[in-house]
Amino acid sequence: MGLTWDKSLVAGGSNGLLGDGIEFEVYSSASEADEEHSVNTDMIEALDYALSFLNRNVKDESRFFLVGWDTATSTLMFSVTDDVKQLDSPVVVRCHFDGLCRKLASDSQRESAIEAYKENVRFWCKEHLSTSSAFTQYSLIALFVDEDRMRAGLL
Repeated sequence: MGLTWDKSLVAGGSNGLLGDGIEFEVYSSASEADEEHSVNTDMIEALDYALSFLNRNVKDESRFFLVGWDTATSTLMFSVTDDVKQLDSPVVVRCHFDGLCRKLASDSQRESAIEAYKENVRFWCKEHLSTSSAFTQYSLIALFVDEDRMRAGLL
């Protein structure tokens, strides 16, 4: 199927992006996937798309590759950031999982389903990054963020 990407310019300090006075290129897509296999496929496609920007995103001050998962909106976000997680890379990739979000909202066991998908996202991204030559050619530490950047955990 394949995701379609839209580019927008977003000012730093808004829309969850850190870096005042910086203009970010945000590439966004939406996935209608709602079954585990198709969600996984689209997440890997979004991750690979984000990895394709590493040559533009990695600078001397780059330390972390952030994988952010917003459980409330089923949105996946990828960026590169500095040592203190306060200055994001100029290119950010986001994918909103509309189909999954609707499915989780109607699930009778919503909280446990949301938690299970959060763990799936973390696992799928970790597994893919561990075998990605696009990622391993850089000296970045992969972090998973689901709430607060300052409490990010290793992938």
